[in-house]
Amino acid sequence: MKTITLSKLTQESFSSFGRVIDTINPEGRGCSVNEGRAERFNYPQLFNHNNGMGDPNLSIYRITPSNLPVKIKMLERHPNSSQIFLPIVSGHYLICVAPPDLKGLPDLSMIMAFVVPPEVGISYHPQTWHLPLMVLKIPGTFSMIMWNDGTDSDCVIYNLKEPIRILQNKQ
Repeated sequence: MKTITLSKLTQESFSSFGRVIDTINPEGRGCSVNEGRAERFNYPQLFNHNNGMGDPNLSIYRITPSNLPVKIKMLERHPNSSQIFLPIVSGHYLICVAPPDLKGLPDLSMIMAFVVPPEVGISYHPQTWHLPLMVLKIPGTFSMIMWNDGTDSDCVIYNLKEPIRILQNKQ
C-alpha cells in the first residue's frame, strides 16, 4: 500500500492544483465597501469553466469528521469547471490532490495531501484529481461552487487499484 504524509499548504505548493483562498491574509489590495464598514478582496480568474456549461451551482456540504491516518480508495475530478470550497463552520480539513497523467488518469507519483486551516478556502483547477472533502475531528459545513451541465462529465470518479494511506507528520 502506498503511504504519503502531509505537505505544508502554501499558494506555491498548491498552485499546480488550484488556488488557496486565505481569509486571514487575502491576496491583493482590499478596497473599502459598504460605507467603509468592510474591506473587499477580489479573486479574479479564480473560477474557470468551459463554454456551454449551465449555470453555476452553489451547494452546501455537511461533512462528518474523520481522523488521521486515513485510507483513501478513490479520487474525483471535474473536467469542465473549477470547484471552490469555502468553510462556513469547520475545523481543519484534509485535501488530497494529484495532477492528471498523459492519459488523463491521476498521476499517483505526484499525489499530495494537505491539512487546511478553517479560515482557508480551496479552489481546484478543472481536471485536478482530488479526494472528496474530508473534515478532521469536528463536523464541518462548507459552501461549494462549480458549473454543472447535468451530464456524467460533471464529476468523474477514479477507483484506486489499491488504497493510499495518508499519515499525520511526526511533530
